[in-house]
Amino acid sequence: MRPRVRMPQELAETFVVHPWFRILRTPMGWAAFVTGPRGLLRVYIGARDHQALRVRIARDLAGAREDRRALPELAESLQRYFAGEVVEPAAPLDDTLGTEFERRVWSACRAIGYGQRRTYKQLARAAGSPAGARAVGMALGRNPCPIIVPCHRVVRSDGHPGGFSAPGGVAFKRRLLQMEAGGRSGRPVKR
Repeated sequence: MRPRVRMPQELAETFVVHPWFRILRTPMGWAAFVTGPRGLLRVYIGARDHQALRVRIARDLAGAREDRRALPELAESLQRYFAGEVVEPAAPLDDTLGTEFERRVWSACRAIGYGQRRTYKQLARAAGSPAGARAVGMALGRNPCPIIVPCHRVVRSDGHPGGFSAPGGVAFKRRLLQMEAGGRSGRPVKR
């Protein structure tokens, strides 16, 4: 049996893989995504200021490093999506995110196509928890990757948008739904 050799801390730190992020300017505000070796960790949308977005990323995922070349296909599809094109930005999620139930909800949500809507109750059924509409709403509220997991496409049974945890809240959710319905571009909704 070989004796265990403990690696010095400073050497071990050189083998740590930090997440990396990319910031994009889109027609609907600043967006960013953070990814790591196991997949996508976060997507930020609707930010008004790229510096504030950097601060938020640093707060949420300490050690994340900017890489302006990260995931070019995802960056391009997000740009096209926010410009109003019919595209489905996609990337694998880090499989350590969320609980088992949240991952089931997010997976079922990813099956909702561009321009389509489902109710919280329909999504609960699709996720295998027919009586879990409120729990589905909570799982979507913890969705770390909006647009990739298109939680904005899930609405209340009465047609009201329900909640939305991204910056801009329900107003931003309405903008996304309107854009996908073809009713408006991603430009701000007049109040």
